[in-house]
Amino acid sequence: MWRKLAIAAIGVLMLTGLGHAASGAAIGGGNPYPVSDYSCEDGTRLAVRLLGDRASVSVNGAAAIDLPAMGQDGTTFSNGRQTLTIIQGRLSWGVGRAVPSACTGG
Repeated sequence: MWRKLAIAAIGVLMLTGLGHAASGAAIGGGNPYPVSDYSCEDGTRLAVRLLGDRASVSVNGAAAIDLPAMGQDGTTFSNGRQTLTIIQGRLSWGVGRAVPSACTGG
């Protein structure tokens, strides 16, 4: 009986160790929705995660906000106040009625 218990304990420890090694191998490794960092011409810093039907955007390190996709092409995300646009790989960020600011990074 002790032998079966010892084998079970070793098995649990091995599985626990494998789980840590795989998850700690690379931060963000295998993440289907990685975060991309951008710097905009107006000084705004964005951390953007594209999620298909929405974009999760952190502005200047604040908590992320979700912007729903506008239309079917998935290039404009807006909540009516903040707007993220991606056209031909170029990202821009706009707030309210202000002219959108071009952003670089990714």
